[in-house]
Amino acid sequence: MRLLFTTLPGPSHMLPMVPLAQAALAAGHDVLVAASGPALTTAAAAGLHAVGTDDGASAEPYEDLVRRFTETDVSWQLRPDEVIAHVARVFAEVAARMVDGLVDTATTWGADAVVHTPPAVAGLLCARAVGVPAVLHGIGTRRPTFRPALQHLAPVTERLGVAEVPEAEVELDLNPASLVPVLQDGPLRSAAAHVLPMRYAPYTGGAVLPGWALRRGERPRVAVTLGSLRTFYGDGTRLLEIIEGIAKLDLEVVLTTNGADLSALPDPLPGQVRLVDWIPLRALLTTCDAIVHHGGMGTMYASYDAGVPQLAVPMAHDDGHAAAQVLAARGAGLMLEGPAATGTEIASALGRLLDEPGFRSAGREVSAEIRAMPTPADAVATLPALLGGAR
Repeated sequence: MRLLFTTLPGPSHMLPMVPLAQAALAAGHDVLVAASGPALTTAAAAGLHAVGTDDGASAEPYEDLVRRFTETDVSWQLRPDEVIAHVARVFAEVAARMVDGLVDTATTWGADAVVHTPPAVAGLLCARAVGVPAVLHGIGTRRPTFRPALQHLAPVTERLGVAEVPEAEVELDLNPASLVPVLQDGPLRSAAAHVLPMRYAPYTGGAVLPGWALRRGERPRVAVTLGSLRTFYGDGTRLLEIIEGIAKLDLEVVLTTNGADLSALPDPLPGQVRLVDWIPLRALLTTCDAIVHHGGMGTMYASYDAGVPQLAVPMAHDDGHAAAQVLAARGAGLMLEGPAATGTEIASALGRLLDEPGFRSAGREVSAEIRAMPTPADAVATLPALLGGAR
């Protein structure tokens, strides 16, 4: 098979697809990633062949949305349905700028199927335009292709000669059964002919690990991260509040920053804080007792996989906020609303995570669920028959 992968321009949307792409390569299939912006460079850094869908224009509306949602309180001023409508317009613009390049790549390269993530509606539209099956690749909480964005693309679908855009033939579901989805745009609606459960295998790149990361210290270790996008970090003011809150506890803090310029942080930092640019979460979490994060799907599911109690402090009223509600409902962690959470509240919540064994027990239960799911290699072995019949 020749599998064409695509997603939104953000690196966090590409990372969950890497294990399947690498499994497909290992099984002898051909893989090509067509993307834009940081997702394109993330794919190449993972050892995958990648081509750009455009000159980077599709990354502009996506990055502008992230900036507005993280640097202002606009998302907290909107109702959930208004957030959906706002995001739908942006994702539709991203798709409109990507789809011609996608269709050209799929046609030229001779793709047998297009693998896309739920928000990347250009992938589904490309598959329908080219006449090949589509595979919906989950990135965490189960959800269908983001239909509200497709509703803005009628002129594009007409130009491509696509009369209708039915759901993908196959959905790869990375969500363990005990995590009941919370969706901002209503109940789960999936019309895929086949739904395959697949284990979430955390991929966050390679690194030369420092020796301390392989062993526990004398005090409980807590990871603090705001994800892979530097925009989330700002000048470090939010992180400073988190650090000052945690300072009240006798902990070791590992702060990952992805190279952001954190001018608001003191120099030097408190002695119990380690500042690192980038370290793969899969490695770091093996020696951590808890994690504080922004509610990002990749960070959250890597933490689920590790069985580590989580404190989610969403920076925006978006998918991260919905995913944090799932975390709290499952009992594997707690959530606080990012803009309103004080350092004292963060310290109190973190103290609960470390002191009350129920959070760790629930986290380990979810981890066991995830690790019992079929692997990406299992999914690759199943896909040809399903896609062959679909085509």
